Amino acid sequence: MKTLLSLCVLVLVILVGCGQQQGSDIRTGTLEVLATESHLLLVQRQAEEYHRIFADVQVQVLGMTTREAIVHMINDSTRCIVIDRSLNAEEREAVRQGGMSVVETEIARDALAILTHSSNKTASLSIETLGSIVAGTVTIWNKIPSSKLTGPIELCLTGKNSGLYELLTRYFFTLERDVIPSFVAPSQSSVIEYVASHPFAIGVISFAAWKDTSRASDQRFKKYVHILDIQAMDKDGMEVVKLHQQNIYDLAYPLTYLLYVYTSEKSPGVAQGFSTFVASMTGQKIFLDAGLVPKMMPYRVIQLTQE
Repeated sequence: MKTLLSLCVLVLVILVGCGQQQGSDIRTGTLEVLATESHLLLVQRQAEEYHRIFADVQVQVLGMTTREAIVHMINDSTRCIVIDRSLNAEEREAVRQGGMSVVETEIARDALAILTHSSNKTASLSIETLGSIVAGTVTIWNKIPSSKLTGPIELCLTGKNSGLYELLTRYFFTLERDVIPSFVAPSQSSVIEYVASHPFAIGVISFAAWKDTSRASDQRFKKYVHILDIQAMDKDGMEVVKLHQQNIYDLAYPLTYLLYVYTSEKSPGVAQGFSTFVASMTGQKIFLDAGLVPKMMPYRVIQLTQE
């Protein structure tokens, strides 16, 4: 651990040298980071560790929707955002027209978790069936005999400004019209609560939100919810893939996606220092410990002894 910390500090000191040449310093100052709601806790942990190393830097992390965070950056009201998708074509054009200098850094890999009520007997869904449910062409559980249900499918998603919504409608599925869920949840935590109390519901959240143990209420609701496996094609045919860290790392789980940090400083400063830290081995270990897959995978050397 000391080796990881030393490397992290070395990288940051190098960046400090670059920054000082342009009149900025990552070791002092304040920074407001806007983070997508489902990854707020992880970014707060990053900020706490960064402050521990550089005590004169104060980092405040605020949670909001992905779209809101991007708008704040484009409007030049924040210098650093951590979000669950890359900028789309419209947003990149706004950055270009604004003459902004924006740095994009991939920091980790997450995945979408598909939730149903524990009374639902469905164990897995194909990507095609999930796409049909999201698109609204499959609307009753009768179409999925394994569910043992005969009622309407109640799709629960976060709103249009969330990264999750755009991942579903533009990245994993290309839909011609807006999704009309049965319930628009204000947060991914609310998706868990809705599915736990509605036997006909199906919800979508991030794996990070599922792994988050900071809310006692979520832990209670999770007892009434289970995660569906995903049916995916490989070279040997159809395979049922479970959602866990190894399958995200191997890209065997088909609903994986990247997390990004964007900075928009005119010269290297606290925002770039924080971004560098998140992408360093120490920052990456926080994602690893949370069950996600870091962009730079830390490794361990295990000494095997023979008796």
